[in-house]
Amino acid sequence: MNTLEETAEFLRRGKRALITGHAMPDGDSVGSVLAMSFLLSETGVECHVITPDPLPAVYDFLPGAERFTMETDRLPQCDLAVILDCTDLTRLGDKLEAYISRVPLLVNIDHHVSNQEFGHCNFVDAQAAATGEIIYDLAAVMGVPVSREIAANLYTAIAMDTGSFRFDNTTDRTHEVIARLIRSGIDAAEINKNLFETKEYVQLKLLGYALNQLKVTEDGRVAWITIPAPVMQELGALDEHADGIINYPRMLEGVEIGLLFREISPGKFKVGFRSKKRIDVNRLASAFGGGGHPRAAGCSVQGDIQEVENKVIDLCIKALKADDI
Repeated sequence: MNTLEETAEFLRRGKRALITGHAMPDGDSVGSVLAMSFLLSETGVECHVITPDPLPAVYDFLPGAERFTMETDRLPQCDLAVILDCTDLTRLGDKLEAYISRVPLLVNIDHHVSNQEFGHCNFVDAQAAATGEIIYDLAAVMGVPVSREIAANLYTAIAMDTGSFRFDNTTDRTHEVIARLIRSGIDAAEINKNLFETKEYVQLKLLGYALNQLKVTEDGRVAWITIPAPVMQELGALDEHADGIINYPRMLEGVEIGLLFREISPGKFKVGFRSKKRIDVNRLASAFGGGGHPRAAGCSVQGDIQEVENKVIDLCIKALKADDI
């Protein structure tokens, strides 16, 4: 793996950069991508900000959000691709992956322990609370002052990936970085209101449905929610409206593993894993070709609802029994 200083040197080689994050973008992906676009622009790089999927409306308030495009067909040829918060290139989708295969220099910056180190330059820090935390350090190495635009995006990236600083990936270092971002002049209260206190009607309707589906194993240590595709369609809900629902099964007293099964196409489920203290859910998700972090991970599984639930829950129960030994 490369050092942060080497990563900065790779970035300085670019003249025209494509900057992107993973499909179904979350706050860390969006905030890190936008912050990087401002950072590289300050060094004279022409930046093109791409998203494989539409930007969730909750992030429309961020500085630079209007820069995002899904139109890879109109992109000029770039000499640098910067991939952020993305474990492997398949998470970019076929179209964007094909474009990036023609870019001569690929820089991969991430904080997922399951990252495949697919770049010509790879900086992966699994101890960082968010990819946004890494971008903050990178700005210092590159000598780029953290503007309010950069700070607002990095605050969002870190706040979202730490669950508003509640998750155990939050460290003293995280709070130090956040303090410096606030000192840059951003309105943290306003950012938090946009992120955590503003919901669409359909989002609350979907949450109401989800909570009514909550199930728990006999021993009370695994809880899960399943959302079939027809329910999403009936409510007019988008992927972004399911964001955060996975945290509710994990909140239940006595639960160690919380799960969310969401049908994204007929017979194909996106499965989210969360754990409280002991179980490494990255290992559980990797059994199905996914990955993530020890306390938060995900994968895709095909099959009917009951079959998928049984496979995943059985694996969780086995992991808990093995932990008891």
